Amino acid sequence: MLKGKYRLVPGAVLIAAALISMSIEGTPGWVGLAFVVLAVIALALANRGVYIYTKAIRMINSGHSDKQQTTAMMKKALSIGLPQNYAMVAATLMLQDDDPEAARKVLEPLAKASDGKIAGGAMTSLSMYWWMKKDYQKAIDLCLEAKKKGYVSKNIYINLLTYYLAAGKTKDFSETLKEMGTSGASSPAIVDFIAVNEMLHGNWKQAGAYLEALCNEASPAFPDPYIHFAQVHLHYGNLRDARAMMEKAVAAEYARYSVYTRDTAKAMLKAISSERDILPFAEAAERNVLLIVNGQLPEWKPSDEGFEGDTIPGCPEEPLFREMLKEEELDDREANTELTEKDEEWLRRHQG
Repeated sequence: MLKGKYRLVPGAVLIAAALISMSIEGTPGWVGLAFVVLAVIALALANRGVYIYTKAIRMINSGHSDKQQTTAMMKKALSIGLPQNYAMVAATLMLQDDDPEAARKVLEPLAKASDGKIAGGAMTSLSMYWWMKKDYQKAIDLCLEAKKKGYVSKNIYINLLTYYLAAGKTKDFSETLKEMGTSGASSPAIVDFIAVNEMLHGNWKQAGAYLEALCNEASPAFPDPYIHFAQVHLHYGNLRDARAMMEKAVAAEYARYSVYTRDTAKAMLKAISSERDILPFAEAAERNVLLIVNGQLPEWKPSDEGFEGDTIPGCPEEPLFREMLKEEELDDREANTELTEKDEEWLRRHQG
């Protein structure tokens, strides 16, 4: 079966045959008409994939779709044939929700397309496949190659920032945020990364201010900001608010492939709610900031004695983040992305 732009070839040939037959004297009129009818049928069949794809997109945009159903529709649309731009979207959805290997086979040829926008978008989606396989360098290289081809989007930055963190390349992570400036400030995911960057620099107050605005004002659907805000609260020994953030994280929406899983969030909530785990976990979390940011929990040993209370003694006093928001226009402030020697030393001690 012909796919992509070639799926239209039979219909085009039949239209050409109809025009030729109509131009030849002595050819019965019904012959040209028959070719036209056949051409219409061929084109309709060739565009069945587009019809199925469009229907699936409408279902997804409605917010009430069955993910399994829409993914199956995308898979069918791809098997029938789709234009390159539609095929890229369909394969990306398959990559995230169904069959990564089948999606890779669609995306790899698209990544070599002559159209830079198609190639760049396919590379960005394909990078997710290699991130899932934990080949972070290959994922990074694909995004950088897409950027070289002139493809720029929030998705490529979100992907790159995720991969740099996963690979432990914190300097590249900070430099990429600096490159973005304030252009991604409207994206909850980018604001969350800005807060993470502040945490990795040891700027807990500023991280808390960003996360206060994000978690309590924007109420994102994904769990990452709530878990990061819980890390900030733990730094200040504020167990009550750390637990509240982790409860929101547990209730958030989780993609099939994401940095965090619901089980990880539940385990973290359990740790900061258990009398014998609270103190050793909080200490381990402080030592392993990047590990938790990357969706993993540090090792800790339960203490012999239980701890009761909502505040861990000996921690710095937590500032009023809401008051900080009133004092500073955070949306207009560029993130602090310069790594000093002090920052590098702090990171070495806290990357576990």
